[in-house]
Amino acid sequence: MPTSHVTEAINRQTFADKNDMDAAIKQHLGQHGADLPDTAVEILRLLSRHAVKYPGVAFLKHATIAKHTGKSRMTVIRNIKRLVSVGIIEKVSFMRSVNGGKGANLYVIQPNVTSSMLHREDSIEQATIKPSEDKSEIEPRSLLSENTYALESARNRNNIPTPLYNALSPFFQGAELRKYVGIVFRAKSAKTRLETHTAAFTACLIDCIRRYKLGEIRNLDGYIYASIRKLSRKLFLEEVNPLCG
Repeated sequence: MPTSHVTEAINRQTFADKNDMDAAIKQHLGQHGADLPDTAVEILRLLSRHAVKYPGVAFLKHATIAKHTGKSRMTVIRNIKRLVSVGIIEKVSFMRSVNGGKGANLYVIQPNVTSSMLHREDSIEQATIKPSEDKSEIEPRSLLSENTYALESARNRNNIPTPLYNALSPFFQGAELRKYVGIVFRAKSAKTRLETHTAAFTACLIDCIRRYKLGEIRNLDGYIYASIRKLSRKLFLEEVNPLCG
């Protein structure tokens, strides 16, 4: 594998190990399996077998996938698009550095962020809320009275670290805001402090939301999880070895 591909694989690695990746795939299939063609499931399984060295990341050409599955190239392309559309994988095309033209594609299997993944020991995403308050919490900001919104903002601010609140509150409120705070803390390394890298984490979150609004990604939860995990790993390596940056 070319050095550039190795670097990209390391940077885009989405799982700690194969077991982590296999668990995410099982969850993806549990949610989408009934709606996916058998060929799409077969391709996902194939990608996972080639995504062990850098868990979650595989480099394969369309022709190689077609050969292994016994399907035509067009069928392979169509089913890969299906996997991308439901947020199970991300596809990144590579150009040959010498002769030009398209080389092997990079496929990144996305984490599956479910409610069970958000129940951590941290109390941050477990902000106290009465069941009767649920409806008002998820109403659009424009439907809330000024006093209600002020109380809601104060409650969120008291339970969420300031850097995360400032980054996410312009886009989310109430239960949805706490959900994304939980995703960030699930993905972030405990050794990387938000307060130390406020600008980097804020820029990452805003970029994720921007891409989602532009329609570049479909699975915002999984994309934020993978992006924060990647950033957290990068920042930690830079801290322990400044030459890495």
